[in-house]
Amino acid sequence: MADNLQQGVYTMLRRDFLQQSTAALTAAAGGMMSLAFPGDADAVATGGGIDIGEGVWMLDEGKEKNLMPRIRREILSNPRAVFIIETDVAGSPDEQGFFTDQASEILGWGNRCASYLFEKGDTKGGATFIKTNYTWIPPNSYNPVFGGITSSHFAAGFTGKLRDMGNTNVMVGDRGGTNIRNHRQTGIYDVMDAHDINVMMPTYRHFRDYEKNELNWHNVKEPVIWKKIPTYRPLGDKDTIFINMAKLKCHYLTGTTLSIKNLQGAIPTGYGHFCNLWAELDFLIDNVYEIDHGHFTKHWQERTEEEFRKHRAAGFKHWDYEGSFKKYEQDGGWDNYRKIRKDREAVKVFRDEHPYLLRDELWIQRALDAASSIRPTLNVVEGVVGRDGDGFSIGRDELTNVVLAGMSTFEVDVIGSWIMGHDPRELWYTRVANERGLAECDPAKIDVYRITANGIEPVRNIEDLPRYRLGCNLHAMLKETGMRKFW
Repeated sequence: MADNLQQGVYTMLRRDFLQQSTAALTAAAGGMMSLAFPGDADAVATGGGIDIGEGVWMLDEGKEKNLMPRIRREILSNPRAVFIIETDVAGSPDEQGFFTDQASEILGWGNRCASYLFEKGDTKGGATFIKTNYTWIPPNSYNPVFGGITSSHFAAGFTGKLRDMGNTNVMVGDRGGTNIRNHRQTGIYDVMDAHDINVMMPTYRHFRDYEKNELNWHNVKEPVIWKKIPTYRPLGDKDTIFINMAKLKCHYLTGTTLSIKNLQGAIPTGYGHFCNLWAELDFLIDNVYEIDHGHFTKHWQERTEEEFRKHRAAGFKHWDYEGSFKKYEQDGGWDNYRKIRKDREAVKVFRDEHPYLLRDELWIQRALDAASSIRPTLNVVEGVVGRDGDGFSIGRDELTNVVLAGMSTFEVDVIGSWIMGHDPRELWYTRVANERGLAECDPAKIDVYRITANGIEPVRNIEDLPRYRLGCNLHAMLKETGMRKFW
């Protein structure tokens, strides 16, 4: 007990230091973190919640009185199936474009969905961590029901039902890519505080700020980009239920962003930044993120290019959207690039001349490496409110009234993308997941079940599922193009 208390005090002191330094630097830096060659100020971010050491200590203290819930038997016996819950939230958006008046209904459906997916267990101990999607929120979208993040009301309702089952040792959180002020102004903490829910935000300045005992490591089988990936605790702890609670929305880089992309926020600063440009990542690994180069495959840049060429030959839709690879080939390709790859200033110029070069391929392979090795206990996609656009400020919220769940991160995303109006047989990351043997990408070949208060029944025809038109503002973050891409 004394050791635990000492650890709790230590982590609280460290958190206070990080928050104070972050507040000062964020005020000076302003705006969103740069995605290319971030400096020290850009690399500093903390979401303002409980940090890892303190959070793990709190969860350890709560294990004695905790009763672990059980995933519903029908879900456990069908690990590759997808389960859909259709909600019935009604109404119109407010002047801001958000469904603010529907917050209490969303809360209620979070509670109900937990009762559909879990049942009261009889095993004492353990903990539950709900990993939400709490990304950066643009100032024009400060609202806890904003469709770019997992609804805090839904997560709070879900947590409340787990507590009713005796699962009192629950924490919600996300590494996120933003700062304290951003999340507080959005109202995330207002909702969680009202329901007495602890929030972990382990967004540290550098990877070196994570203690060794705050991490779990995962080996990747047959990796393309990296061989070993960390998650922050309690994710990966054997006695922790990991609920990967994603959002039904589009993203400027990935098309749709659901369970697989949500795993980025389960990975610490440095390792968890998948959106880097192909040409800059080597510098970031060594000079900014300061992470272990040995965790990456030896020739990952060449391998990325090889995979890109294969997918170009396969006729991937919207592939090389800006023609960056075509220009790269015209400029001499790898033979030219390898001559300058160690010169940071030359690489900066090269990067600017070849926007989005291999970026999509790099993200896909890193995300699939991660998803193949990090396995949540259950994936839940909150789609009571869905969103099109870029995943941030460009787009609109829509009542889509669906919640998806399943043990397979991959198949859940296939069905989620189908519901959003995309063909997962064409969508880049679901198609490559199938190519790598990780999942089925044809929604007609996946077992889908509908859960209602009356029980579970199979969906006989994929065409019977609801579908929407949530298109992607491809590669145009924070800039409205007037176009939406579909796969």
